[in-house]
Amino acid sequence: MFMYHAWGSQNAWLRQITTRNYLYLHPDTGTQHGIADEDWVTVASHHGEITVQAKFAGNVQPGTVWTWNAIGKRRGAWRLSKDAPEGDKGFLLNHLISDITPKGDYANADPVTGQAAWFDLRVSIRKAGASADATSIPAFDPLDYGDADGRPLRYGAWFRMK
Repeated sequence: MFMYHAWGSQNAWLRQITTRNYLYLHPDTGTQHGIADEDWVTVASHHGEITVQAKFAGNVQPGTVWTWNAIGKRRGAWRLSKDAPEGDKGFLLNHLISDITPKGDYANADPVTGQAAWFDLRVSIRKAGASADATSIPAFDPLDYGDADGRPLRYGAWFRMK
């Protein structure tokens, strides 16, 4: 199985659209692995594993899983509230991706751009029990940046808040 992701959450306006991500997979892939729509799944690579919520999507190629990366945030990051959905329903793929290939003999990077080769990561998936508190795993202690003041989040605003 291959994993594909897209980037796009590093802006404030996207939070108005979605504050969490799913691992999208074709319904046939779900059936093949005993996974139902919105089940929690463990995704593993040669580098690590994550537990996240799956969502069926007929437009994902069978045998492939897909997500938006970087919607997950460590609780407290970006001065988001400690209970912001990005901190418990969102997730990152970084725990699955190594900077070297599985054999350890090459950089895991696109040969043209040098960008990390996240587009062709081999993963396995299996149904996981619902997370005890229905959160993505891994989860880390919140950062202690204090609460945001409610002003609209704008480019560079974090530096002015200090």
